Amino acid sequence: MKNDFHTIAAFDYTAEAQVMKGKFESQGIEVFLKDEHTLDADPLISHAIGGVKLQVHVRDKEAAIALYNELREYEVDRKGNRIICPKCQENRVLIAPPRKKLLYLLFPFFEPTRYQCGECGEIFNKKAE
Repeated sequence: MKNDFHTIAAFDYTAEAQVMKGKFESQGIEVFLKDEHTLDADPLISHAIGGVKLQVHVRDKEAAIALYNELREYEVDRKGNRIICPKCQENRVLIAPPRKKLLYLLFPFFEPTRYQCGECGEIFNKKAE
């Protein structure tokens, strides 16, 4: 039997991946943590190898994605309210990946925080409160 796995998420630290693994296994979804032992041996290479990948068998893909969307933490504003996407009005918003422009690569603190909607994919800047 061929082992086909689907990556659900990647984590910078093995502890985060272990917590999510426990939640998945409590729901009957078998999980494999790719690169877990590599990061345990050398945690400084996390970004170089893409972190610890939480993988499930392809037969559990849909159930795992649904469960992960329920469990993941979305971004909130200073008052603790979830940030709303300006395009589709959903509240499943995460911090967007950084831009690859030279200025932001050399000085990442100059880049304003951008957000990405988990529903429509819209990338936007949140207006100041």
